[in-house]
Amino acid sequence: MTVRLPESLAPVPDAAERFAWAEQEERTVEGLHLCGADLSGTCYEGLRLRSVLFENCRLTGCRWERADLGNVVFRRCELSNSGWRDAFWERTVFEDCKAVGAGFAETGWRQAAFAACALAYATFDRARLREVAFSDCDLSHAAFHECTWKRLSLDKTRLREASFLHTPLAGLDLTGCELDGLVVSDTNAELRGAIVTAEQAAMLAKRLGLVIKE
Repeated sequence: MTVRLPESLAPVPDAAERFAWAEQEERTVEGLHLCGADLSGTCYEGLRLRSVLFENCRLTGCRWERADLGNVVFRRCELSNSGWRDAFWERTVFEDCKAVGAGFAETGWRQAAFAACALAYATFDRARLREVAFSDCDLSHAAFHECTWKRLSLDKTRLREASFLHTPLAGLDLTGCELDGLVVSDTNAELRGAIVTAEQAAMLAKRLGLVIKE
């Protein structure tokens, strides 16, 4: 999935002030290029962004709850321990970003892509994922509890000890993922109908107490 940004985006030397003004005045921030901006620790609620490029920016520990983002690109950004509860993301791309421990609980996603991103320990609990793709990402220890999804894609992605409690995986292709220690409920109901390789199936069978005879 690609995001088409305007050919000419205005640089922003005072991003924090611009966002604070937009939040207070309930205005939409659009058509901007933020390069090297440090927005760590900032807190905005209900911020609306359209056609914005974040490049080499720091958003560590920020809290942007109920944000509404459309046609936005994050490129080589640091978003670790950031919080985005109840935010909505449409036509959003993350490229080579680090978002370890980021909080995406109760978020909505439509046409979004993560490429080569570090997302270990990120939380997507009760997220609504529609046309979302993860490629070459690290989702180790990430949490996807009680999520709903449609046309979700996981390719070359590490899911080591990731948790999918009460998130049905039927029809989801996991053949390109690392599944060591995948966490599901005691009944393993989440795994029914998931698409896996023979090797992955043998590994997952251990959860059921099966002994596979060579």
